[in-house]
Amino acid sequence: MSKRRWRLFLAVMAVAFVVCTVHIVRVSFRSRDAGDHRKVIRVGHFLLHSGVRDALQEVIDAYERRHPDVHIVQVPVPERTYLQFLRTQLVAGTAPDILQLGAHFTGMDEMRTRYFRTITHWVEEPNPYNAGTPLAGLRWRDTFVDGLDNTEAYSEALRHFYGVPLTVAGVRIFYNLKMLKALTGSERLPQTYAELVALCRTVEAHSRQTGEHVVPFAGSRMSALFLMSPLVSSVSQRRYYEMGADHALRVTDWDYGLAYLQGRWSFDTPSIRLGYALTRELAQYQKPGFYQLANTDAAMQFLQGEALMLTTFVLDVSNLKAQASFAIGAAPVPAIAPDDAVYGAEVMGPVSELSSKASGNFGIVAASPHAAEAVDFLRFLGSKPGMEIFSRRSTWLPSVTNVEIEPWMKQMQPVQAGYAGRFFAEYAGKGDARFVMGNQLHLLIGQGGSVDAFLAMARQNYGPAIRIDLLKDNREAQQNLRRQEPALAAAYLRATLPGGEATGYWQDVSSQNGYEARVLRNRLILAQTAAVPASAATP
Repeated sequence: MSKRRWRLFLAVMAVAFVVCTVHIVRVSFRSRDAGDHRKVIRVGHFLLHSGVRDALQEVIDAYERRHPDVHIVQVPVPERTYLQFLRTQLVAGTAPDILQLGAHFTGMDEMRTRYFRTITHWVEEPNPYNAGTPLAGLRWRDTFVDGLDNTEAYSEALRHFYGVPLTVAGVRIFYNLKMLKALTGSERLPQTYAELVALCRTVEAHSRQTGEHVVPFAGSRMSALFLMSPLVSSVSQRRYYEMGADHALRVTDWDYGLAYLQGRWSFDTPSIRLGYALTRELAQYQKPGFYQLANTDAAMQFLQGEALMLTTFVLDVSNLKAQASFAIGAAPVPAIAPDDAVYGAEVMGPVSELSSKASGNFGIVAASPHAAEAVDFLRFLGSKPGMEIFSRRSTWLPSVTNVEIEPWMKQMQPVQAGYAGRFFAEYAGKGDARFVMGNQLHLLIGQGGSVDAFLAMARQNYGPAIRIDLLKDNREAQQNLRRQEPALAAAYLRATLPGGEATGYWQDVSSQNGYEARVLRNRLILAQTAAVPASAATP
C-alpha cells in the first residue's frame, strides 16, 4: 500500500471512530429525559451477535419491572473499536457503569487495578435472586459452571474477582446438512479423525468431478486454529502430563516455555513433529489463503455454500442459524484414535472440554455513581431466573448451573469425558514467541512449505523469544506483587485489631504466597538455563 493510500486509510478510520464514538455517547444518554428521575445504569459491551442484544434487553426489562426506580441502557460497540472505546471512556471518566471485560486486551490487569471495582466480597455470598431455587444458599461463584475460574472474571495477578459471565465458550464444527446429504447420502457426522479426513477427500473429489468450487472447510486463520488445536493436543497428550510443574494436571502457557528451556521437550521430539505434520495435512483442506482471512470471511463462505464445514465458537450459532438457508448440524472436533497408524502413538483418548470456561464477563467501573445498583443488576443477570431469560432468547449456553436449555443446544455443551490435552495447542507461548511462530507458519502450510523448513526456523528462534516473554512476565508479576502489599497490610490490620474481621485475609495471603513462589521458580529456571543452548534439549 502506498503512503498516500495508507494516510487516506488512517484518515477514514479516524473519522469512522469519531462518528462511532459520538453515536454511542448520544445513544447512551438519550433515553433519559427531564421527567425521568430513575437511576440510569449504562452497560457497554461488544455482544453484537444475532439475538444477544435482544436477550440482554429481556433481562433488563425483567429487572426494571422489579426495580422501577432503575433504568438500564445498553451501549453496544463493535468489537473492532471496543478497546479504544474502553480506554478513552475510562481515562475521561465518562465510561458506562458496567463494561464487558476482555482477558485478551493488552494491559487488562492494569485497567482492572485502576478503573474496576472488585466483586470478591459479593461472589463469596449467596445470590439473593437465587432464593427459592436449587441454587439458594450457595456462594454466588459456586453457581457458575466454572466457579468463575476464567481469566476474564478472575485476575490471578490481583487475586480478586472482577467479572460476571454470560455464557460458556467452546468450539464446534458446523455442517451444511443439505450438502452433506447430497455428498454422502446421509446426515451422519464424522465420529473420528479418520472419518473426517475421508469426508474432506469426498468433498475434494466432488469438486474435481463437477467443477464446483466447494472446499471441505471455510477458511480463516482463527477457524483453522480452532480445528487444529484439539487435534494437535491429542498427538502430544502424554507429553502434556509431563509438563506440569506441580502435578496438578493443569499447564499454563509459561510452563511450556520453561520446560523447553530445561530441555524437557524440543522441536525434535517425535510428538511435536507429528503435531506439525498434522497441521500441514489439515491446512490443505482449508480454502486457499485462509491464514489471511478473518472469521467473518469464513462465515460468509459457509453461508454461501462454498464450504461444507466451518469450525468456530459455539457463540456464533445464533448468527449462523439466523442467516443460513439450510439446516445446520454441529459436533465436537472428532478425536484421533489411539490406534491411528500415523498419529496415535501418544494419544490417550478424546480431549475433554471439562475445563471450558465461561465468557462474556461484565465488570463494574469503580467510578460509577450507582455501583450498588450495578452490582444488584449483575446479581440478577447472573442468577438462575435471569440466566433462564438470557439463554432462552440468545440460544447461548448458560453460564449458571441448573438452567434448562433447548434439546438442540445440548450438542453445544462441553464434552466432559476424556483427557486433558492443551500441549502446543496455542502454537507456543505468548508475546514474542507466539509472534515468531505464528508469523512463520507459511514455512509450514504455504505452497512449497514443509515440516522440516518450519522446525528449522523454530529451533533457531523460539528459545530466545520465549526467554524474552518469560522475563517480561516476571517483571510484570513482581510489579503486581508490590502493588498488592499495601492492600494486604491494611487487611492484616483489619484482621488483628479488636473487633476486626479476618474474612478472606488468609485466602489472600495464601494466594500471594503461591504467586510469589511462581515468580521465584521462574526466576530460578531462567538463571539456570541462561547459558544452555537450545540444541541441548532432548527429544
